[in-house]
Amino acid sequence: MLFTHPEIEKPIDTEEPSFHTLVIESPSLFRRLLTDVSEQIGGSEGQAVLSVSYKPVEFSKSAEILDGFLPFEINRRPLLTKVCAALEKNAVSPEHMPLTLQRLSELESYLMDLSFDFPCDIVFSKLNVGALLKAAAPVLRCDSDRLSEQILDYMELVMEFDRQKLFITVNLRSYIEDEEFFRFSETVLSHGYHVLAIENREFPRAAREKRIVIDRDLCEIT
Repeated sequence: MLFTHPEIEKPIDTEEPSFHTLVIESPSLFRRLLTDVSEQIGGSEGQAVLSVSYKPVEFSKSAEILDGFLPFEINRRPLLTKVCAALEKNAVSPEHMPLTLQRLSELESYLMDLSFDFPCDIVFSKLNVGALLKAAAPVLRCDSDRLSEQILDYMELVMEFDRQKLFITVNLRSYIEDEEFFRFSETVLSHGYHVLAIENREFPRAAREKRIVIDRDLCEIT
C-alpha cells in the first residue's frame, strides 16, 4: 500500500521489505495528519491518499488507526460483525446446513414448550441463524498479555475475516519496550502486514526499519 500526504515529501510504500515509521515532532502537523486520516476513515474527504497498485482506495475500507492501548481492545464491533457473518455463512453451507436446520428446529420446539402453559399463542418468527448468533454475542479471546502480540492477533483476524488493511499505530513505542518492538516489527514483515507506525519522537531503530523524521521546523529527514 502506498501512503502519501501533501506535507510529506516522500511516499511511504508498505510493499517494501521494511518496517515504516513516521516521526512527526511538530505537534500541529501530528494533529493535522492524524485528524485527516481519522476523518477519512469516518467517510469524509481529506488530503492523504492511500493506494493499492497505484489505484486510490478508500480509507474507510482499507485503513485503521490503532491508538487505544489502555487496554487494547481486540473485540471491535466491525470485526465482530465480520466474524458473525462468517459463522452464519458457515452454518448455511452444504456441509453444515442439515445440522443447522435440526438445531433450529430443536430450539423452536424448546421455546414452544416453554410457552405451552401461557393463555396465548406465541410464535418465534425471527428465529434464524443470524438472530441466534447475535444473541450468543461471540467474542474473540487473546491469551497473551503482551500488547504487541495482542495487536498482531488483531491484524491477523482482520486479514482473515475482513480484508487487507493499512494499520496505523500511534505512539505505540511509548507503551512497549524496544526489544518487544523489534520482535513486533519482524513479525509484521514476515506475515506481510501493512503497518505505518506514527510517533511523536524518535526511539532506537529496528533492524529493518525505514524511518522518516519531520522535525518541529517541518524539515524532512530520512
